[in-house]
Amino acid sequence: MPINAIQFGYGVGPFTDFTNIVLSFNGFTGRQNYNDNYAGGSFNITIKNDSNQIANFPRGLQIVIFTEESSEIVSGVVSNIDFNDYPGDTGLSTATIRCVDSISQLGKFQLKDFTGYIETDTISQAEKTNPTFTGFAIPKIQGTPGKSIASAAASYTGTILNRLNLLVQTEKGLLFAGGLIDFVNRNQISNVPMSVTMTRDTVSSTSLAYRDFKRVEAGSNFYNQVTVQPQTVAEQQADNVASQTAYGVSGYAISTVDSTTTQALGLAYWLANMQGDPTTFRYEVTFSDVGNTADAFNDFFDDYQSKILMLSLEWQAQGQPTRVVNTIIEGYNYSGNPSGTVVTLYLSPVEYYQYFVLNDDIYGRLGGDGIVYNQGDIDYNQAGWIYNDVTADDTASRLGW
Repeated sequence: MPINAIQFGYGVGPFTDFTNIVLSFNGFTGRQNYNDNYAGGSFNITIKNDSNQIANFPRGLQIVIFTEESSEIVSGVVSNIDFNDYPGDTGLSTATIRCVDSISQLGKFQLKDFTGYIETDTISQAEKTNPTFTGFAIPKIQGTPGKSIASAAASYTGTILNRLNLLVQTEKGLLFAGGLIDFVNRNQISNVPMSVTMTRDTVSSTSLAYRDFKRVEAGSNFYNQVTVQPQTVAEQQADNVASQTAYGVSGYAISTVDSTTTQALGLAYWLANMQGDPTTFRYEVTFSDVGNTADAFNDFFDDYQSKILMLSLEWQAQGQPTRVVNTIIEGYNYSGNPSGTVVTLYLSPVEYYQYFVLNDDIYGRLGGDGIVYNQGDIDYNQAGWIYNDVTADDTASRLGW
């Protein structure tokens, strides 16, 4: 699918198409690594400007790049224009439209003595700066309620994006930039796989073949001692003793808005154990529309726009068996010109988001058929059952205690 199958529009739908004047584009969305804060994404579109076409692109104009089947690749607003005027009023003059996404825009909004951050779940607190509450002309934040509780801020001064990053670290969720900002809670990240898989060389309507592949060990970025530093309660530290014995101590601290020491300690324990192996891989995978099917290329972006972020990745080290791993898309670079479109994905291992695995469609079920949470009452005094047997081992592991 060459660039003439990628579509470019401006305005608030229905979009005005300007594909016929586009020469190239490039940009980045999301983040590269699991522990990164979000800085916001940006993209650039270079167009012909031999008859002042750029006059149609004022600052703040909504821009959307999408596939031939209307699957959005990225959207944002015009920030500024770079001009390349051909000398002597001849030849082809061009202009580069520089755009920022919805997350980046929140880094420009400064709050002063803001009292709207009440104690509530992380995502509900993030929504307290939406236009409905503040009247600010800013991108709306939305999502289902978070799984962690954020402490209140009696008076907050700082950017909206700074507070949003604190909430993401507390929730350990993901941000997704579109026309709005979707805050995805941690339980929603790894529960549904993409309909498209990433493979070494299999091209089909449901698989993309990559052309460049990099796997990167955690190395010095592994952590087995984690200190969580909430703003309103005491900091909490957790150690992964097994990892420390095997590899030595490697620690770091994160700032959060956890509302209790119990919640902060739970986060510290999770991070110290989940990130405690220096041989864990993250991945960078590059693919193109050229050589792949239009169906798979479109469906990839369609799934991504639907916040389906778990991607099956096939890889093989030379002379070793093929491996298939589940990964989570943190972000991606992209670029295009008349010869095609190229995308580089930044992927984390799914284990970084595997918060509950005991009874799950993807990771396995307890007892084979799952847990029925509204099962009929169990008669604990059933004839023949000795529920207070003195010989029972009450030191064994128990679910829920």
